[in-house]
Amino acid sequence: MVQDTPHLRGSISKPILEGGHDSFQAIFVNQGHPGHVERSLLVTGFGYEHDDPWTTNMDLFKEFTDVSRGVRRLGAAAVDMSHVALGIVEAYWEYRLKPWDMAAGVLIVEEAGGAVTRMDGGKFSVFDRSVLVSNGVVHDKLLEKIGPATEKLKSKGIEFSLWYKPENYQTDL
Repeated sequence: MVQDTPHLRGSISKPILEGGHDSFQAIFVNQGHPGHVERSLLVTGFGYEHDDPWTTNMDLFKEFTDVSRGVRRLGAAAVDMSHVALGIVEAYWEYRLKPWDMAAGVLIVEEAGGAVTRMDGGKFSVFDRSVLVSNGVVHDKLLEKIGPATEKLKSKGIEFSLWYKPENYQTDL
């Protein structure tokens, strides 16, 4: 739920489960992780339209595949983010999500002690074009590793910041 301020409440629905929702206890996501990007398992998603933003995410996929243990594509953004909160994977990123795709997942990661920024490291809002969530331990190292790729994309005119800001929405961005 977003109302004149950053997200207040979040819920993730997984109809394949009998109860229709995912019920879990988030852990502090950075417990016991050594902090090496090379040993981190990452997850992402791809939109259905094969346009410039899709190509942008593919470029980021290549970059992350080169610097990590591996990258998986599992499904819904908020569910993928909950996997970060549970410590199943170390980080998640995606480009061109909508607020309803990620608001609950972002809140769950933040409450579990993880880190959330834009792909270029900027302060995050659910109205941004990109998101990077992590266990917090590898966040700065991931940003450092993908920095050249995001700068290259920016030089091509690819934006990572706000795509929309609703009237009366309070943010310091």
